[in-house]
Amino acid sequence: METILRMTLVGWVIFVFSLIPFAPLIIGLIKQKDQSQTFLTWILYLILDCITMFSNIKVGPHGYVMLFGFAVGSLIMSAILFYQKRFARWSLVETITLLLITICLIIWKLGGSYWALTSGIASETIVGLYLMRRTFRDPVVRYNMSGYSLFLLVSVITLLTAQEWTISEVGFALPETILNSIILIPLIIKRRKEKRESFYKIL
Repeated sequence: METILRMTLVGWVIFVFSLIPFAPLIIGLIKQKDQSQTFLTWILYLILDCITMFSNIKVGPHGYVMLFGFAVGSLIMSAILFYQKRFARWSLVETITLLLITICLIIWKLGGSYWALTSGIASETIVGLYLMRRTFRDPVVRYNMSGYSLFLLVSVITLLTAQEWTISEVGFALPETILNSIILIPLIIKRRKEKRESFYKIL
């Protein structure tokens, strides 16, 4: 609570902007249009977000804000999916995420907050690489394109407003910027293809 009260105006702006990207994803869940999301996946994402966020708070005073927003967003996604009873069978991504969480907790216990933050950022990046691979294999434009565009925006804002380029300030935002930029590529390509096909149908 004390950490939240110490947030600056810029921090609150970043926090709000880090929540906005979840809006399209939440709309997709509520409308039952996006069937790719599951409770199990998002609850594991939430745990990983919390590990990275709390270790970041111990290391630096500012870099946790975007992670705080992402953790709240993951919590909302998990709650909606739990209410919808969207419980998936255990798969490779859940196994990998759980393994990464376990490694992060062990590192936090043995090495302290700095190394927990480093391993948390690395784990979040690995999960992001999985999402990138899945998007390239099956790009779903609706809801995802606007969501990832907004995730990219908040990452860039975090980089531009960083007071120092340290691991606590930009260690999470930098790989997020790169990953979201790449994830958007197949979505943009598919979106343009859909527009061309729609145009030809009109003709």
